[in-house]
Amino acid sequence: EPSDQDKQLYKQEWEEFRRLCQSDANKHCYGKDPTKEELRRARDDLANGQKLLIQLLSSQRQSQSSSRSTPFPLPSFVALFGGPGMHGYGSHEIDSDQGISRVHIDGDEGIQELIGAAKTSKLMLGNVAKVEVTYNRSDELAKAAIIRSKQSNTLENLWDRSVDTSQGSKKRQRINSTAKEEDTNSEWTCNTCTFVHAGSSKRDFLACELCGSTRLADT
Repeated sequence: EPSDQDKQLYKQEWEEFRRLCQSDANKHCYGKDPTKEELRRARDDLANGQKLLIQLLSSQRQSQSSSRSTPFPLPSFVALFGGPGMHGYGSHEIDSDQGISRVHIDGDEGIQELIGAAKTSKLMLGNVAKVEVTYNRSDELAKAAIIRSKQSNTLENLWDRSVDTSQGSKKRQRINSTAKEEDTNSEWTCNTCTFVHAGSSKRDFLACELCGSTRLADT
């Protein structure tokens, strides 16, 4: 028999669950047979989330501190980062008491999972070890901080960097070319709703992430 304290805790959990189900974050959700309007809205939410993440990362390109708070609609945030838990890009944690989401993106590979390899290479972020996104769910504002991997200043490393700089133009061309090829190889398009699945973690999906349709053999 649960105690009065346990009953009160269960009640609070259910109230929080119902509140989240009725929030704007669920506006992009749909049933087993989504309408064209629901699919369009889901695609728009995801595309807007990717665009806003690129803006956050671009503002951090030359900065060592957290970016300024940027408006980030809750449906777009959830469409891009998903619910709390482990993901192909990293992890998403929620502090319910403070109404804060904390997203940890695992370097370049994690960014590629979210926006694709080609767009990641165009950002030219450098040696990224991790990206931390802090999101205020009530104000719908996001901040990003790029944590860069440390490089030692040995003569060998300094020489390697000077060589890389002198060959920068050709190297960037090769990187962009490779990124585009990898981006193409790791993508597949749903034949039902035309949603494009980008990123290595989605390459082997057997069903569409957006509408749930079974993946055809030639996609």
